[in-house]
Amino acid sequence: MGWFGYAVSDETQDWIADSFLWAKQEGILTPHTPLILPNRENFPAPKGDHKDVAQALVQAIQRHLGLDQHVIDVEPLDKLPAEYRLDYNSTASIGGTWQSDGTHSLITYDPATVAQPVAFLSTLIHEVMHHRLHMTSLDMPGGPEAEELSTDLHCISAGFGVIQMLGAEQAGWQGYLRQETRAHALALFSIATGRAAEDVVLHLPTRSARLFRKAIAHISKDTALVATIQ
Repeated sequence: MGWFGYAVSDETQDWIADSFLWAKQEGILTPHTPLILPNRENFPAPKGDHKDVAQALVQAIQRHLGLDQHVIDVEPLDKLPAEYRLDYNSTASIGGTWQSDGTHSLITYDPATVAQPVAFLSTLIHEVMHHRLHMTSLDMPGGPEAEELSTDLHCISAGFGVIQMLGAEQAGWQGYLRQETRAHALALFSIATGRAAEDVVLHLPTRSARLFRKAIAHISKDTALVATIQ
């Protein structure tokens, strides 16, 4: 790649492309999949108790994914207050979890993350996406060992890419994917859905917008991929 080369490896680019084609087969990504922005219209939630907020946000995410009829319960993680956590406490880095017994699903979240609303929303989207991906019939590219990476990626293929990038910036951490990888995936989503790049850039902060523009320019050179993904 070189010091000034493209920051996403060829192997990762191939995995993203294969994953997006898989998402098309599974109906997660369509030409009409909307770009879902983090606003009250898309995510109405009451003020007050964080559990009520979390439940309302999860229900909104379910609606966007066509999972309205699925029951997903939400509970706060049993954690120490943030000021009492130590670096060696491995649970301190867990923002949320998803688990299911095949009939009932439960998402847990860290109440301390509510103070960063977009990062909190991004975490909940990731957990609901676990539920959506476990409904699929085909094996995901990368296999089970790449599930967390794939879950982050398909948050973007399902339309939540701006939220994923904003959430990572707000939290000050990368998550499962690097920000450059998210930008590449969001650029591919934009091309797959026929969305003008500038319509996406409007919603991104400076660093993310720069990465996104670079990804758009890079992908646009691959005419075979563009033709396949659209």
